[in-house]
Amino acid sequence: MIVVTNVAPRTALETYRKRWAIECLFGDAKTRGLNLEDTRLTDPRKLALLMSLVALALAWAGRAAADLLGKRAPPRKSHGHYARSWFRTGFDHIRSRLRSDPLDAIASWQRINPEARKPCGVV
Repeated sequence: MIVVTNVAPRTALETYRKRWAIECLFGDAKTRGLNLEDTRLTDPRKLALLMSLVALALAWAGRAAADLLGKRAPPRKSHGHYARSWFRTGFDHIRSRLRSDPLDAIASWQRINPEARKPCGVV
């Protein structure tokens, strides 16, 4: 790989690593997972709703992957990239749990932000 940059090389590599993680996330959300491009939605309100649901799915999959892996990172291939992304790891785990034990599948959803679910009174 040849990289041309006008910033410090380490900064450029860190930025590229972050961008690559985002590209993997988009790939999982599009062609390798949720197949967003197959929806053919054009109404902005419907697209906004779909994007909101996708954001919730990403949060749930991330929480499921964190629960499944704990402090470990997903396994890496010989070239150093993850064999499966965090999203894919969580997404596959949720699909598996939904088929076999739906209550266990929603357990990770319930742990996303327990503080936000505290009961509150109406003012």
